Amino acid sequence: MNILKDRTSRKSTAFSRYEEHLPPVRAREYIVRCLLAAAACFICTFGRMVGFPSYMNVAVCAVCESFSPAALLGAAVCCAIRGTLAGQAVQLGSMLAITALNVFFPNYSKDGDPIRLSLSTAAVTLLLSCIVSAADMTSFNVSMRMISSLLCACIVYAAAFIADQLRTGAAVKVRGLNAVYLSMIYIVSVATLCSISIGPFNPGRVLACAAIPAAAKKRRAAGGAVMGALSSVAVMMCSSALAGNTMLLAAAGLICSAFCDLGRVVPAIAFMLSAAAALATSGLNSDTFNMLADIIAGAAIFTAIPYNLFSKLMSKFLFLGSAADNAGQTASSRLTFAAMTITDIRKRLALISDTVEARAEDPDLADRVMPELCGDCRLYDECRKNGCAKNLTRQIRDGIETPVAVGCIRAAELPQLISLCRERQLADRAEAVRLKELRLLLREQLGTMSDLLNDLSFRLSRRREIDVKLSAAAKAYFERLDFNGVRACVYTDESLGRHVEVYLSGSFEQQALSVTAGLCRALELDLELPGVTAAGSITKLEFDETAPFTAQFGSYSAAGSSLCSGDAVETLGCSAGEKYLLISDGMGSGKRAQLDSKISLQLACRLLRSGVSMSTAQRLINSVLGVKDWEESFATLDLLRLDLFAGRAEFLRSGAAPAYLIRDGGAVKIECDSFPAGILISADPDVYSCKLFDGDVIIMVTDGAPENICERAVGLCAEDPDGEAEQLAFRLGSSCTQTAEGRHDDLTIAAVKISDRRMKKNSLSPGKTEVLSGR
Repeated sequence: MNILKDRTSRKSTAFSRYEEHLPPVRAREYIVRCLLAAAACFICTFGRMVGFPSYMNVAVCAVCESFSPAALLGAAVCCAIRGTLAGQAVQLGSMLAITALNVFFPNYSKDGDPIRLSLSTAAVTLLLSCIVSAADMTSFNVSMRMISSLLCACIVYAAAFIADQLRTGAAVKVRGLNAVYLSMIYIVSVATLCSISIGPFNPGRVLACAAIPAAAKKRRAAGGAVMGALSSVAVMMCSSALAGNTMLLAAAGLICSAFCDLGRVVPAIAFMLSAAAALATSGLNSDTFNMLADIIAGAAIFTAIPYNLFSKLMSKFLFLGSAADNAGQTASSRLTFAAMTITDIRKRLALISDTVEARAEDPDLADRVMPELCGDCRLYDECRKNGCAKNLTRQIRDGIETPVAVGCIRAAELPQLISLCRERQLADRAEAVRLKELRLLLREQLGTMSDLLNDLSFRLSRRREIDVKLSAAAKAYFERLDFNGVRACVYTDESLGRHVEVYLSGSFEQQALSVTAGLCRALELDLELPGVTAAGSITKLEFDETAPFTAQFGSYSAAGSSLCSGDAVETLGCSAGEKYLLISDGMGSGKRAQLDSKISLQLACRLLRSGVSMSTAQRLINSVLGVKDWEESFATLDLLRLDLFAGRAEFLRSGAAPAYLIRDGGAVKIECDSFPAGILISADPDVYSCKLFDGDVIIMVTDGAPENICERAVGLCAEDPDGEAEQLAFRLGSSCTQTAEGRHDDLTIAAVKISDRRMKKNSLSPGKTEVLSGR
């Protein structure tokens, strides 16, 4: 049954590995986004650049994509209230054109392609600017319209580019072009807000006064100085009268960076005092007290921002890190460089092998026999003249078993000589095939080495951000417990899960539960029990943050015609958020098949535990089984990786039986078209991935399972939706063995049940849709 039922739409969609079904935007979320788009465009309509009406409302409308009608409405309301409909005709006309494109051509803003959005925005704004400039030929206005149009297009490209990176879930590295784009967005945001006044406060400068100490805390003196300079440029773009006092903020950012290790209040106070002192030395003017109010308000906002909110915001951007971060990035870069070098060697080896094979000549049987027969014969010239040698050569090439050599004085030696040359020819061909296989195997091993280095590099790069404050708190906690030589590190990986690594001198003999509970209170995190590793006099403790998803595993195995099963099943937990389920079916039955499956899974467990990806592990297992000196030494591989932080499942399948994803009373059948490991030198597996939801059940079987296994699994899940995974696998396996008649194959059934801890507190939200992708 290949149908997955969606709760909201109540429609059935056929499963396809290349299709993605994206969940629709719910009504409440749609209304909120419309209000945000309208509010942003309403505020941007107040903006001015060097005294000229800003085009940033057009940029907001373009970036809002399908919510551009709400953005247009917000800008029109603002212009109507202020009475500037005629003065902002270019902006309103551009937003109207962009809205029309989104309404009549839905694919126009699909996926927010930065180049398409930027070019279309530039074309619309420049065209309308030229039309309006035909009526108003003032040089300043004409030049500002052109400059504003180009600036608007640049901002659209920068915002769409950053949004596209954030949409993928990856961290945006604030360096290179990304840093330029973010700086542009920050400058125009502050400049736009500076055009608004709320009593004595200027929102743009308040934002700058909150951002400068935040940047100083994150990147010390460099962050405070750079953010202060960007703020000065932003204020100057809005009004040169406000820029004089704002230039003092860079020095205040440098000073407050010296107090960043003392929490959040002390740097904020240092920023206020240093900025106020610099403001006093510059002399009183009409903007002095307003600037002081902005400084106080910005520092108060910086202090009041919750630490968790600040960490989540910073986790979206990967800044140039500390020494530990840089060391990890350096090691990752070196591993990547080594992998690239091995890949280049592999390509050169392939080129040389292809050239050698193309130039190699395999002489036929006649070319081998004739030199041996006639090489030192004194009558060879006569035989060549009368055609005897040519006739004999033709007979050998035609495959005649007993060629007739008329007039040849060595005719009696011909049969033995042909047999000997044929043996040499077969031996040479076998040697050529062996050398070709060795070259292919060497190329495959070089490719596997490159993948290994890339996997290790990826593991190092997973440490996105090291939390210095929490690392110090963890170290202080273990020092209070009288441990010696404590070193602690708290970092965040790409799934936004936090991990704690603690190194101690000596052994760890305390109760793990009480130590974990105390560390949870010290760090204000929910942590799992630690993994303890001892090496000599050093003990390593690894604590993982509790993942939002949980997985229950259950399995059932039954031998077929032989006494022992050729199937093997293993579960593996590399961390609190990374779990694996592995199944292998050795070809054949009995101890020989069991040995192949056991070797495959044991090697896979060791590789996965050491940080190797499933694809690289499959390549290594394929090579190991391929070089065994046995006939038909191969096994299927069915690997499942669960990311319990991101809520995703990844399948890697080599010759495996179909797997099933059961959800909401329906099931998706996950086929496999690849070969088992060990058959070919290079056998690419099938790879799939899907999003997980609360209550999902994954069933993985070997080829001994009956065809109606899916229907039975769906029925059992419907009968007992709250049952354990072990019970489900046992009931499913028992049902299959009882109803099977004349079964001679081994049977293994594994069940995985997914639960979401957050759903225990909140009611189950509708609208779950499946996203399955594969290659």
